[in-house]
Amino acid sequence: MEINPQISSSFNNKEGNEQNVNTIPVTPNIQSDEQESATQGLTQEETKDPNKIAVTIADNQSPIVVLFGPPACGKTMTLIRLTRYLKNNGYLVLPVESFRPSTDIHYKKMCKGYNEMVNNNDAAKSTANISFMLVRVLDEYGKPICQILEAPGEYYYNPSKPQESFPVYVNNIKNGPNRKIWCYMVEPNWKDASDRLGYVDKINNLKTNMRPSDKAVFIFNKIDLTPYVISPGQINVKQARREIESLYPGIFARFRVRGIFGTSDNFTFVPFHTGDYSKTIDGNYSFQQGPDEYPRALWKTILNYVRG
Repeated sequence: MEINPQISSSFNNKEGNEQNVNTIPVTPNIQSDEQESATQGLTQEETKDPNKIAVTIADNQSPIVVLFGPPACGKTMTLIRLTRYLKNNGYLVLPVESFRPSTDIHYKKMCKGYNEMVNNNDAAKSTANISFMLVRVLDEYGKPICQILEAPGEYYYNPSKPQESFPVYVNNIKNGPNRKIWCYMVEPNWKDASDRLGYVDKINNLKTNMRPSDKAVFIFNKIDLTPYVISPGQINVKQARREIESLYPGIFARFRVRGIFGTSDNFTFVPFHTGDYSKTIDGNYSFQQGPDEYPRALWKTILNYVRG
């Protein structure tokens, strides 16, 4: 079922008009404050000082889709669900092995076992293993379309250190030549008002460094936990946006453009649902993927920006 344009739209609306480290296995943040593993695969030096984290973007032509958000906001499961959708629709999704140094054995293993992790219905294993990943998306002819980056949320916005600057690697990616599609993750009832305001400040500060060619997408994750779902992919987007604007005051303000005919959005708002999670007998969570309407709408938005 396609999204009903009379009820909702996922597109521009006009408004107002193996290193020796300790790892932390985690389960997805269903309705909890559990943290993603920020140390998975990093050296002890990198763990102590994020400015030592080394990454390489060898392809400086393909746009980079940055899944941006705090810890445990669903970035990893968004990557997993999107990867599943793309692979089932004829695209190639390949880990970029050169992203991390050759000495990072964990990252090498992660690249080698990426498909297995993506197809694993044990959500805890997937989120514990994939915490730092760059993948390339290619069409059926092998032509690159874009790259998707998933990185630990602690280095984007840490609620316990709201004023902390981005580490060097984030700045290098931000200032690099690739066009960026910033996918800002938001969700209902996340933490306290002060935490949400700090996140808005982080996004607004980043907005001042966005190039005109960069694009912004706000992903309303866990839309299934709200009353705005009418049927799969059919969302009361107007009310969903109002909730995000209420929970995160000012989050859209710098992404609106005033013109002679009123104010229009310079971003896309996409409701998203990765799937359902069932607690297993061993205390972990199994994952059952949600309807294709959600990754389809997100991918269509990304493609529009890549081609535009």
